[in-house]
Amino acid sequence: KTIRLWDIHSGIEMNQLLGHSRGVLSTQFSPDGKMIVSSSSDKIINLWSVESGEILRQFKGHSGCVARARFSPDSKFIVSCSFDNTVRIWDIKTGIELKILEGHTDCVDDIQYFPDCQTIVSCSSDNTIRLWNVESGKRIQILGRNSANVKCVDVSQNGNKIISGSGDCKIQIWGLLYS
Repeated sequence: KTIRLWDIHSGIEMNQLLGHSRGVLSTQFSPDGKMIVSSSSDKIINLWSVESGEILRQFKGHSGCVARARFSPDSKFIVSCSFDNTVRIWDIKTGIELKILEGHTDCVDDIQYFPDCQTIVSCSSDNTIRLWNVESGKRIQILGRNSANVKCVDVSQNGNKIISGSGDCKIQIWGLLYS
């Protein structure tokens, strides 16, 4: 329920952000460090001001726990994934849900934007990793069929590789497979 901000040099707690009614599942600073996005078991995504500790906006639409919420590299959008098997894209300024990306058949556990803001990668308990076109909301590709649920993904800074971790204790590195 609580997000805590810490001074890493002194080890002193600087602030507590209170606004979720259930456990917080993810947090991320915006690229400029002025905002935080959080996701929760309460099915809500909160956008926070680091300076004031206040909620700037709430994003509601998922019907299950929100596993992750992440900023786009340009800080204009938030992408979220949920136990409702969907990925959603939100406009930070308006709070409007812009796209619902559907295709996973089980909980979506992690998502990440590519550096160019044009592609999103998601992973799921359905054992798949999927690439999505942000503009169209369409699936670009499914990367392999994993032997276990894929729990986490990240994209290299140049956007040429994806790394994934799965429930079978494997970490895989994927080369860029589309153009």
